[in-house]
Amino acid sequence: MSSSIFLGFTLWQVIALALLLVFFIVTLVYLYGVYYRVYRYARCADNGKVAYAQELPSVSVIVYANALEAEGLLELLPLLLAQKYPCFEVIVVNDGVSLELQNAISAFECEYNNVYQTFVPETVYNVSRKKLGITLGIKAAKNDVIVLTEANCKPLSDNWLRAMARNFVPGIDVVLGYTRMASEAGAKGRGFHLFDRMTFALRFLSYAIMKKPYMGVGSNLAYRKECFFDNKGFSATLNLHYGDDDLLVNEMSNKKNTRVELSADSIVESYYDNNMEAWNEQRMKYNFTAQFLHTSSRVVFVLETIFHWLWWCASGFAIAMLVPRLATGGWPIVVAMVVVCLLITLYWVLTWLVYSRVARMLGEPCRAALVPFYQIVRPLYSLYYAIVGKDLKKCNYTWQSIR
Repeated sequence: MSSSIFLGFTLWQVIALALLLVFFIVTLVYLYGVYYRVYRYARCADNGKVAYAQELPSVSVIVYANALEAEGLLELLPLLLAQKYPCFEVIVVNDGVSLELQNAISAFECEYNNVYQTFVPETVYNVSRKKLGITLGIKAAKNDVIVLTEANCKPLSDNWLRAMARNFVPGIDVVLGYTRMASEAGAKGRGFHLFDRMTFALRFLSYAIMKKPYMGVGSNLAYRKECFFDNKGFSATLNLHYGDDDLLVNEMSNKKNTRVELSADSIVESYYDNNMEAWNEQRMKYNFTAQFLHTSSRVVFVLETIFHWLWWCASGFAIAMLVPRLATGGWPIVVAMVVVCLLITLYWVLTWLVYSRVARMLGEPCRAALVPFYQIVRPLYSLYYAIVGKDLKKCNYTWQSIR
């Protein structure tokens, strides 16, 4: 061990304490500069510090329904039609749903004059059927503001449309909402997967708040029809099955024309037979399309992962340097050990505070006390998705059958 250089501390002990302090500050910058920003923005909106449209625009709601997820339509349509909104229409994009469901939608068309159904041709190959369906729905839409959701989703409030559409003040073309998965009590791995989903959403929402939007999700998304066609629709990603939401938003959005909506009324809930399997599939989809995103977020969040790991390594290093000298190093070593323990405890408490507040705001049952542990594990899961995704890469292109 090196000789003492200050108050009985060795060079390695000073280095260990300095690294611990640096990484503590960096992780707090991420925690409060990125993730807590979503909570702060929502509170500002609640306190009247965000300006909204005085006159609500006419809206066209587009619901893409394929054969796998169309069963939820019979529950979704009544919720959409019950929205407290002055002028809107609902367009169901039918992509191979059963004849029974098709007839049920037709019954809604007969009963309501603002419900319409359009069809994706069955004889379409080597193209993303979802992108084609959404394009057909937008072309059929009578209104400039398009709000998208999916057949397996439900708005949790009859003011959902009002909450999303109020953001279309002059200059705003894209509005990003939040979608949560319906809770599965007792599901294995539920805590970590919930954290993973929420972190994924907090990243793109916080970046949009910071005027650096880079993606959104198609289950709760709104944009102007004119903006969609000015972008030439999905022309830039016609070779991909996916990208109807994240890549489209990445192309259309900029620092001036994008907003997020985080009120309780704006939240949409999605329903799956197995949330874990559904999220794994979505995660691989977004991992694949991430390579086409024009954004600095990938570098920023890779660095975040590195800094989190370095923080815990620095914590272990500092403890390893101090513990052997607790009995013989005198009061400076004891004080330093107390400071190290306090920093670790403070980091845990602050992380719990941020995630518990954000989760409560979004209505998510996040196990915030375990978040520091989840942050260590998450990169390993990301690596797993990256490895598995490589084997499925070719299936994501339209010249291959979608998996």
